[in-house]
Order: sequence, then structure tokens, then C-alpha cells
Amino acid sequence: MDWNDLKFFLAVANARSLSAASARLGVSASTVSRRIEALEAALQVKLFRPHRDGYDLTPAGKELLSPAERAEAQMRVFERTAREKDSDLAGPVRIDAPELLGQEVLLPGLADFLIGHPDIRIEMHSTVRPVRLAGEEADIVLRLVRPERGSYRQRKLGHVDFGLYAAPDYIARNGAPASPAELHRHRVIGWTEDLRYLTMAAWLEALCPGLTPALRLSSLGAQVAAVRKGLGIAVLPSFAGGVSGLVEVLPETPRLMPDLWMLLHEQSTDLPRVRLASDAVVAVLARFGQQQRGRLTGRDVHGVVI
Repeated sequence: MDWNDLKFFLAVANARSLSAASARLGVSASTVSRRIEALEAALQVKLFRPHRDGYDLTPAGKELLSPAERAEAQMRVFERTAREKDSDLAGPVRIDAPELLGQEVLLPGLADFLIGHPDIRIEMHSTVRPVRLAGEEADIVLRLVRPERGSYRQRKLGHVDFGLYAAPDYIARNGAPASPAELHRHRVIGWTEDLRYLTMAAWLEALCPGLTPALRLSSLGAQVAAVRKGLGIAVLPSFAGGVSGLVEVLPETPRLMPDLWMLLHEQSTDLPRVRLASDAVVAVLARFGQQQRGRLTGRDVHGVVI
């Protein structure tokens, strides 16, 4: 078996088509097809079931997917560690953080760290979608949901505080809801269908069952912009909702306060620059959390609140 064939297997498994996989790998579709056939021949098992719309994994292919992802990730980490072992305080540190937390808190907070360590390059991936831990693509991961798998050391840093926010002009035109049930008569900004699994979306559904958002967006940045324009009410982190004069609605409602977890890749912790960067991330969040904590005086909170 040629271990290089695993990357072809993973590309087709993720893209679900030969053409998309070939574009991702920078090779021809016929090359991808040959490598998949060679892998199937070596393993003596059928991995894909081709059909008119693409390629689906067979049961055997599904069983191989997770081990293949882990093998690829370990090889990537091994190559990176070997390549960079002589540059302990130089090189990239890959950080994956929730949207807005990375953009609004970490980036400005790490400014002094980057100035003091000019040879360390931060590569930050900041999105509302949690990173795939099976791929082990980041050195430092911040998540609002505790992971169940992945080669990472876990540490709970505190909580992120969320509430419902609207612009003053929206409140002037429509009034403020007096109870969660009254959200049904308001314009609520929610998430696209593919993101209904997010913590914020689930909390809103539990708060007001059956609510149909008037506007569905796929990023927190877009939701903040829409609220500022007076387009409706949205669930936002308090550090973003509390700026630009936004008004918190239903402030007596029990808060959404998911835990914030920091994950460090087990092999990356051997790199001094990753350890330095992780310490800097913790310090930034602790400072910011102390600034935010004063806003929550009187509430039942514990630990760092961001």
C-alpha cells in the first residue's frame, strides 16, 4: 500500500467527486481515479460507490475515514515538527478561534506579543464553525463546546456571555419584548439552516420554541451589522452586543454562558513558540474577562467571563 494514496482517499471523501478532488489536489481526475483504484486493490475492499451525482463512501470507506484523517494529521505534524525543530521561537502558530472572539479580542490583545516576538507568525482561523479536530489542523483551538476526540490537551478558561440585543432605533419603532414569547411578533435574526446546531441557535429555539427568524445569516459579524442597522434582534456575545450603543432586551432572561475551552495539540506543545503563544492567549482572555466581569455584577457567574 502507498501511504500517499490516503490523501486521494480523503480528498474524494470530502469533495464527493473526482473533479472537485482533483482541483483540490492540483492533479487530473484520471490520476485521482487511478490512485483510488490502487488503494482499493491494495486493501482488497471497495471504498466508494460512484453514482450520477458523485461518489459516496461504502461502509468500509466510512470505517477507514477517521483512521485516515488521524494518520494524515500525524504525518503533517511529524513533518512540521522535523522541519521546524531548529527554529524554536520562529515560525507559524496556528490558532482557531470562534468568530468575533478571534477578531475583536485576540487580534488586538496579541499586538504586544507579536511586536515582542517578530519571528513568530500567527495564522488565525476565525469562524463560527468549529474546527474539525479529527484533522488536527491547529496548534491552539478555542471552542465553546468541549470536544470528545482529538489529540489535544484541554483546559477550561471560563465562559462567554451571550444576550439578546437590538439597536435603539429598532426599539423606538417596535418596542421591546416583555417576555420570550413576545419574540414571535418581533423581527429576530437567526442562523441559516445548516448552522442550526450552533449553541446560539439552540438556545434561542429553547427560549422561544417555534420561532421563525425574519432574517437568517451565516456569521456573527453579519448579525452584528444587521442589528446595528436596526434590522432586528439577535443573540450576540455581550462584548460585541454592548458596543455601538446596542440595547440588551430581556435582560432578566437566564443567560447563555457556554464554557470556553482551549485545546493545545499534544505534539505542538513541544514547540516553545506554541507554549509562548498559548500563554499569551490565556493572558489576553483573562485581562479582557476581568474588564467584562464588572458588567455582570450580581449575576451568578464563576470564573472568567468574556
